[in-house]
Amino acid sequence: MSTFQYRAYTRQGVVTSGTIVAEELDAAVEALYSAGLTPVETVLRADSRSHSTTSLIEPGNAGLLGRGSRRVGLKELSAFTTELASLVSSGIPVDASFRVLAGPGASPRRIALANGLLKDILAGLQLSEAMARRPEVFPPDYIAILAGGEAGGQTAQALMLIAEMLARRVEIRNKIRGSLVYPAILLLMSLMSIAVIIFVLIPNLTPIFSDSGLPLPGILAVLADLPDSWARLLLWCVLAAIAGWIACRRIVSDEQTMKRLDHLKCRLPVVGSLIQRREASQFARSAGSLVEARVPLMAALQTARSLVNNRYLSARYSEAISQVPEGKALSQVLGGSGLIPPAMIRLIAVGEETGQLAKMLVRVASSLESEVQGKIEQLVGLLTPLLTVGIGGLVGALILQVMSAVLSINNLAYQ
Repeated sequence: MSTFQYRAYTRQGVVTSGTIVAEELDAAVEALYSAGLTPVETVLRADSRSHSTTSLIEPGNAGLLGRGSRRVGLKELSAFTTELASLVSSGIPVDASFRVLAGPGASPRRIALANGLLKDILAGLQLSEAMARRPEVFPPDYIAILAGGEAGGQTAQALMLIAEMLARRVEIRNKIRGSLVYPAILLLMSLMSIAVIIFVLIPNLTPIFSDSGLPLPGILAVLADLPDSWARLLLWCVLAAIAGWIACRRIVSDEQTMKRLDHLKCRLPVVGSLIQRREASQFARSAGSLVEARVPLMAALQTARSLVNNRYLSARYSEAISQVPEGKALSQVLGGSGLIPPAMIRLIAVGEETGQLAKMLVRVASSLESEVQGKIEQLVGLLTPLLTVGIGGLVGALILQVMSAVLSINNLAYQ
């Protein structure tokens, strides 16, 4: 048995210190957690030269708790939020919930994220404030809905709403990825076919024509130079990419230019409608979730408006909701702006009349999300035949050129 000296947080967030006897370091840490303490430092007292330290921030994991947590993906964040919401809804305190999430069997990323959040919670921060310090992990709408729920004393309910929102996003992403598998395979096979034509067939045909003093027919002459000039072509592509990156940085830094670009996106034939409906669903879900978490209506609307990514649409939402304090109904101002489809406006009006505005806003968001998902699936489904026709035509044209060159060899033999 060895004696370890420790410093740890109590359940009230007070730092305490003392000694504990255990067989090894891990057993000592486990005993501290079982006693309701969160270790900050645990040191083997018997030999100071060979001491080991463990805590919420281990020396080897210091980067993992901060920078490393940005590697948490959407699927893992959804599972993390679902488990956290279940624990908090069951009446377990937030700090104890994080200890459970960081328990045995959890992935290193989840342990790092849970321990980092727990450290901030014990330091006195609200859960939303602790998550706001990790913008690479938690999106703005996540933090806004949670902050509204905390303000209204509905943290568990806000977490459940966020968990449902993330689950829908994971479902949509998985469906889109599944639909893109076949087009990706088709594109890969076509690139391999073109590479065989350029690097195998054309080099074998080139000596026959060069010995006869004739150029390769058609586009084959251009493709024949690619194996010899690929380094120069790659250099030009890199320079073009760097120039494009610099131009994009300048454009992104100009607010007015970005607003005009966002306006242009909204006017595109098919994509514009999808963007407007997606932003409308984002606005409606955020506003509905915040109102359901007992956030005042104007504060909820302003927060939801700030989560609209499209700058042009964000300005229009801001102009619309500014009329609500003047006594106008939300359905009236949104209907007059044309930001939300008329059928959805009627649902919002019914919600205002029946006192169920929050639920109706969430229902509107669900309807719009389903509509956007269906449109995206249609576009992805249309992409497969378009790629098949386009790639088939390109590869077929190259093969015809090769066959034409092969057949013309007979004519060269008689010259």
